[in-house]
Amino acid sequence: MRKKRKFFVLSLLGTLLLSFLSSSPNWAQTAAQLLKRYDGLKAKEREEKLGEGAKKEGKVVVYSFTAIDQLRPLLEEFQKRYPFIKADQYRANATGVFNKFTTEVRAGQTLADVIDISAGETHTLWQMGLIDPYLSPNREGIPKDFMDDKGFWTAHYHFVIALGFNTQFIKPAEAPKSYEELLNPKWKGRLSLDPADQDLFGALLLHWGKEKALAYFRNLAKLEPRMVTGHTQQANLVGAGEIQMAPWLYGYRPLQLKDQGAPVEVFLFEPALTNPAYLLLTRNSPHPHAAALFIDWALSAEGGMKFFGEKFGRTPTRTGLKERFPQLRVEKYLVVKPEIVGPNFKEFTKLYYEIFGISK
Repeated sequence: MRKKRKFFVLSLLGTLLLSFLSSSPNWAQTAAQLLKRYDGLKAKEREEKLGEGAKKEGKVVVYSFTAIDQLRPLLEEFQKRYPFIKADQYRANATGVFNKFTTEVRAGQTLADVIDISAGETHTLWQMGLIDPYLSPNREGIPKDFMDDKGFWTAHYHFVIALGFNTQFIKPAEAPKSYEELLNPKWKGRLSLDPADQDLFGALLLHWGKEKALAYFRNLAKLEPRMVTGHTQQANLVGAGEIQMAPWLYGYRPLQLKDQGAPVEVFLFEPALTNPAYLLLTRNSPHPHAAALFIDWALSAEGGMKFFGEKFGRTPTRTGLKERFPQLRVEKYLVVKPEIVGPNFKEFTKLYYEIFGISK
């Protein structure tokens, strides 16, 4: 009799649990599955429906490698458009963002809704199954070089790579105008690289071919470049004259310093490298409606791209927008893409470290 009663109680509990699960539309749904219901809606209706869900969620959490002095104003601008969404952030370099997010996932929790990160980490998160596809309608008009077909990643801006140099030490007419001119022995001890630029290294290796690229970078290593972590830090040191030049700066930073009166100038080599900032939707986003609104806004011509391009000089992935530094705009870029760099990232890192004597 007790066994029958126990069985009845367990069955009742099971029935109630199944009833609860079936009545909860968000239970066990990934972000992409939940957002799929809004596919095909016209723009205004879609935004209204997403807004209804986002009001209930109340916040969006963005993990980003965007500099904090620009990330905070960006989120504040988003909150002006959607005041019912509190925008929280975690900021670190790409490795720091990746490590924090994956550590939390291993601990059984997803706190981030949107991740803003570079190509190598994007590919690894995709391989790990931690991001979901999101085909934002605002992807339309963005060049295909800056997105994948399935919607796992879309870049909202990109770091155009430029040679930055201090004009008190190097006159513009004397500065190297190509990758080949950078190998001149007179530049020995006068330039800087970042120890975390294996993605740029890898993009050129694939573009030039392994044999040519390895020969080039081994010759570059003979010039004994000073390794400085962080492109902003490198730009600041160039502006201060502590480093005479750096060939792989994010071009907008030295141009910002130039606007402030620093003796710096930039030049783009051919091919012009660019390193995009990819927006990703986390698979188990706690606030998927707010996440969708943020990604849509960040990819729009009137939203995040306009704000970044005009105010801070970051190059938007859309063309035809007003830009603070139009000299960084060229017809064709060599784009650092997750699907190209990602599968070979470990090999690129190993080769880059070996050539330039970087310790792990």
